[in-house]
Amino acid sequence: MLTLFLRAVFMYVFVFLILRLTGKRQVADLQPFDLLITLLIADLAGSALGDPGVPLLYSVVPILALYLTQQFVTWLCLKSAGARRVVCGTPVVLVSDGHMEEEHMRSTNYTVIDVMDQLRAKDVFDISDVAYAILETNGTMSVLLKEDLQTPTRADLGLKADKAGLSVMLALDGQSCRDELQKLGKDEEWLAARARELGAKNLKEVFYLQRSADGELRMQKKEKRRHV
Repeated sequence: MLTLFLRAVFMYVFVFLILRLTGKRQVADLQPFDLLITLLIADLAGSALGDPGVPLLYSVVPILALYLTQQFVTWLCLKSAGARRVVCGTPVVLVSDGHMEEEHMRSTNYTVIDVMDQLRAKDVFDISDVAYAILETNGTMSVLLKEDLQTPTRADLGLKADKAGLSVMLALDGQSCRDELQKLGKDEEWLAARARELGAKNLKEVFYLQRSADGELRMQKKEKRRHV
């Protein structure tokens, strides 16, 4: 049992490192080749865990080979447009100016129902509203509405645009986020004073304290636990 436990821990760490090296992407963002490599790695790792009689090297070596192959193919796709088309494919226009492209739909095995399902997922319920619907190489669909149906921007309305920025967490679950405080040039005393101003006796009562892009502070206190 101890051997099985140690093998499982080793394979978990090993596969985790390999997947981290391949890049941080969600399954929905993977190209078919990347998804194939991921599934093969999972299968090889599982075979090593399920049979203690199989040496770990029988899984480690093939996984390393798959990783190196994936890295080579990725490099090749970056250097060659032709290789990229072969491995990843090319985007396909399924809808153009409210008209479904039947030939393109047949080549991608898409039905009318499939197209409408994808459009509804993008909050589009009328095919005539679509300027372009493009099937991307990872299987997702990008939709461009016709000009009169597109959401206007601040520039379209002649409004002054605020400077874009990110909100940051200054405290989480009663603990200060020191890295974020250092970036702002603040210390924990400043943070504790802000927490008191927002109604907390001390940082331990803070569930989260956030600073928005415009400098506004927002805080939520921890809920008091009920003792039964």
